[in-house]
Amino acid sequence: MSFNSEKKASYGPNILLMLGLTIITLTVILRGNDMDNLLFSLKTARISWLLAGLGCMLLFVTCEALNMYQISRSLGWPLALSRCEQYAFIGFYFSSITPSSSGGQPVQMYYMKKDRIALADSSVMILYIVFVYQMAMLLLSGIMALFHPGLALRTAGHLKYLLPFGLIMNGGAALLMALFLTSDNLVRHILRFMLRIGTRLHLVKQPEEHWQHIQTEIDQYHQSSLIMRRKPLLFIKVLLISLLQMLALSSVPYCIYRALGYTSFSPGELITCQSILTVSASAVPTPGAVGAAEGGFLFAFKDIFDAETIKTAMLLSRGISLYIFLLISFCICMAVQIRISRKRP
Repeated sequence: MSFNSEKKASYGPNILLMLGLTIITLTVILRGNDMDNLLFSLKTARISWLLAGLGCMLLFVTCEALNMYQISRSLGWPLALSRCEQYAFIGFYFSSITPSSSGGQPVQMYYMKKDRIALADSSVMILYIVFVYQMAMLLLSGIMALFHPGLALRTAGHLKYLLPFGLIMNGGAALLMALFLTSDNLVRHILRFMLRIGTRLHLVKQPEEHWQHIQTEIDQYHQSSLIMRRKPLLFIKVLLISLLQMLALSSVPYCIYRALGYTSFSPGELITCQSILTVSASAVPTPGAVGAAEGGFLFAFKDIFDAETIKTAMLLSRGISLYIFLLISFCICMAVQIRISRKRP
């Protein structure tokens, strides 16, 4: 079976699940509201600020591409920035349609493999980026809480059930990825265990031959991770770009705030609310964090927007930060697939 047919079989239910959850979520949230007032608010939103929100999301995706660009050169793969941008959009699309954003990274590695990038190097590159991204997510919310402690505490109180879950899951994920990057023995033991399970389930034939191949990949993975660990300046650069990436994502609600005609709160205050919401909702195991992100928005921003416009703000914010870029990412995924298909003999 080709990857295309496997992809349709694997991701089709995820897309349907995401659509179903979105419909249910919006039905529950919008039930009993004045739809005329909602539509009027949507129609009268200032286009310039909505475009600024789209610009923030473009910067969000481009920051991941910049990190790939830097890291690939450190590992001896001088990728063009345009190619890195393609991988970043691919990651956005598949992360958005899979639970807990679990599908983006494997598919990125698949397309890198198609472009003849060694699996060991691509896995180190992607793992490093995700690890620093997790750190930047937690770090930005902490920094913003220091600047706006009162608002941060109120927002945390509004998300009192969701925030602890997000902190534990994101913090645990960052710790696990740090172990993967620093301990090749841990990687070896986990892969050996998975191979044994696969053999017992009769999913893997000739396990010793597979293990020899896996060990070769692990040795290359170890060498690549050593290169990364010996470059502290690279870590600082990737962290700074990841902080900019999180800042761009967290700025989308401020663009919506201004698009709806509000001016009372500062950019930093809305970034504080969104950064805490991102930590809270990102680990929820639904495609695109659907449900948690929409409901969380209504709680996180209840001190910012009034009751008449907060649902409009939520629709615009999610529309820009997820659904519009999901469509853009899908188109780019198709273009990349066509490019790769044409390269086949």
